[in-house]
Amino acid sequence: MSSYGDTWADIYDQVHTITEDIPFWVEEAMASGGPVLELACGTGRIAIPVAQAGVAVVGLDSSAAMLKLARAKARRLSLGADVLRFARGDMRSFSLAQRFPLVIIPFRSFQLLLSVAEQHQALEAIRAHLSPGGRLIFSLFVPGLDLLTRDPSTPMADYEVAAPMYGHRLLVSLHSQYDTFNQVAAVHTSVQEVDERGAMVGETHRDHQLRYLYRFEAQHLLAACGYDVVDVYGSFDREPLSESSTEMVWVATPAG
Repeated sequence: MSSYGDTWADIYDQVHTITEDIPFWVEEAMASGGPVLELACGTGRIAIPVAQAGVAVVGLDSSAAMLKLARAKARRLSLGADVLRFARGDMRSFSLAQRFPLVIIPFRSFQLLLSVAEQHQALEAIRAHLSPGGRLIFSLFVPGLDLLTRDPSTPMADYEVAAPMYGHRLLVSLHSQYDTFNQVAAVHTSVQEVDERGAMVGETHRDHQLRYLYRFEAQHLLAACGYDVVDVYGSFDREPLSESSTEMVWVATPAG
């Protein structure tokens, strides 16, 4: 499994400012009635809004550093253990003393599993924690040809966010290289901190890997692990998956 959490915890919230998917996860959590299990919960980007909506949620992550930040946020927001609890564990082999009507893996975190064997392990562990009729929902990026053939020197994304200290800005740049035989993307993120005069005052680099899956590969993987596909969306607005989609949002339930 890709090593991610502990190496990212110190800058994760500054760099990952995505919010457009939060309403989707909150709506699905509310529809399930809870409790919800979020795997690879990180610093609580999704778990906390779900809890704030009044749905009980358990957030599981393998990174002690990420969980420390998540728990600190929950305390500041006065979210008690009755509605929000965090636990350390590996999505491939976790064991909790309850079952859930909904298990979610947002922000493509399922792709941190770098082999088919790890994917099977995780899906089997998840199935064992789903209530009868429960659902698994997870997101993947669409590995389009334009993405896989992009020049590695060309940024996959460039964006700017406000730094929390001294009014500085963070210039974030992502570059990816694709191992098309093993279906693994090596992602390099550089973060430059720039002061009010435009001078760089700090620079940070992080690397991680993701294994990408194609549409029918994901469908067959779910079937092989004992799931029926309920839906696959092409966006967090629940649009149908199409040739122009950049996101795949899978909804599955244990077969039988």
